[in-house]
Amino acid sequence: MATGRVVKGGRTVGLVECDVLDDKEGLVARASSTCMTLRGEQAAGR
Repeated sequence: MATGRVVKGGRTVGLVECDVLDDKEGLVARASSTCMTLRGEQAAGR
């Protein structure tokens, strides 16, 4: 099973995490990422 969550969300930049658990609910993997939201002209064509 995989679960994701927003650790810190801002207007433009956010930190997200995802945990992957096995059938015994043991942690198999963890991923984290910094994401940027583009708006207006910055987002055009993407």
